[in-house]
Amino acid sequence: MNLTFTGERDDHIVIPEAIRDVFLPAMRSDQRRLAVALQLQRLDLMQQMLHRIRGALMIVTAQHLADTARLIEEAIAKEAAPEDCLQFTARFLAALDSALTGLESAESQRPDAYFPQPPA
Repeated sequence: MNLTFTGERDDHIVIPEAIRDVFLPAMRSDQRRLAVALQLQRLDLMQQMLHRIRGALMIVTAQHLADTARLIEEAIAKEAAPEDCLQFTARFLAALDSALTGLESAESQRPDAYFPQPPA
């Protein structure tokens, strides 16, 4: 199977008001879990996390990232070369991190933004 990473592209992410307070923390948690699965080279766990992340990305209209996650998820299911799946997942994680960092920056600029401080 030939995987082609579609490269970096800006996704316009729109967070519905109903999930605004939970989206970023949940995505960062899922991102960490995917990174651990990648580090352990657990394709089965990577596939599960990619599926979960893809669903969340579709809710916030990040179609390009969601499509990339789907391609990797399908490649794992079709038993593509593990090294390709690992490489493309690492690149996806970098693109996801970039998108989330940009979103965090934009969200912090909102006048109604609330970011509680972690306990000391």
